[in-house]
Amino acid sequence: MSTLHPKASPTVYALVVFMLLIWGGNYVAAKLVFREIPPNLVICIRTIVAGIVIIPIYWFEARKRPPVLAWPEIRLLMLLGLGGITTNQVFWTLGIARTTVIHSSMIMATTPLWVLLIATVMGIERINTAKASGMAIAMTGVVMLQVFRSRNNAGGEATLLGDFFILICALALAGMTAYAKRHKPLSGGIAVNAVGYAGGALLIGPLLPFLSNGFDFSRVSLTAWLSVAYMGVFSSVVGYLIYYYALARMQASRIATFQYLQPVFASGLAVVLLNEHLAGGALAAGAIIFTGVFVTERFG
Repeated sequence: MSTLHPKASPTVYALVVFMLLIWGGNYVAAKLVFREIPPNLVICIRTIVAGIVIIPIYWFEARKRPPVLAWPEIRLLMLLGLGGITTNQVFWTLGIARTTVIHSSMIMATTPLWVLLIATVMGIERINTAKASGMAIAMTGVVMLQVFRSRNNAGGEATLLGDFFILICALALAGMTAYAKRHKPLSGGIAVNAVGYAGGALLIGPLLPFLSNGFDFSRVSLTAWLSVAYMGVFSSVVGYLIYYYALARMQASRIATFQYLQPVFASGLAVVLLNEHLAGGALAAGAIIFTGVFVTERFG
């Protein structure tokens, strides 16, 4: 028997749009930070900030929903949290430092296709002709992004290495999503995020003294610090809290449809705030990617 969701209120839809704006703005915030702080140091600081913020939130949640302390559940939380969220965040930061907002957001838009492919390998989905066609169309768009790589004024250059790191990020997120479809954590989504961020902070935090050796923090502007805080608090924590809140009040497929707006928001903000050029080749590649994802989701 399927779980039916009541019709979502306008407030829920408004929160979903706000969530997508938060995640779209994360690309711009990262670019602003990288002007003053090295990417490896940003990874460390952002993870620590997110870990500190998520702990009291999870503590409050655990009072209502006590954690399951059995080893299989702990192992699952570590796999999803560290293998999914932490890996996703690390490679996203490494990638966005080496490519453009437009490229990275469009590559991330292919995540549902990787979820389908991984779920098929795991035996919980089946690929039919429509799904295969959609995946082929979307991958054609990704290849076109590489053909039309260009240099932007303030957004940097789209590099193959940067796009590859973003692809790893998308694969980590897709793997976590597909695995969670088969093995649902009894402790809930907030517990997964707590392990991902707090556990990631425990793993990456000790590197802070080495990564910051010789770095002059006094020269970092207020804008850069606010951008780091934005990445650690709003994008990492608040966005996911809204996601899980909305997921309990509307269909997952509806939220997935809304998420296709994220590259639109990210690219638009990059053009306005970072002076990135939305060239014809990138537009064509983006249109092909979205067409492929649409075919897969709608007709598959």
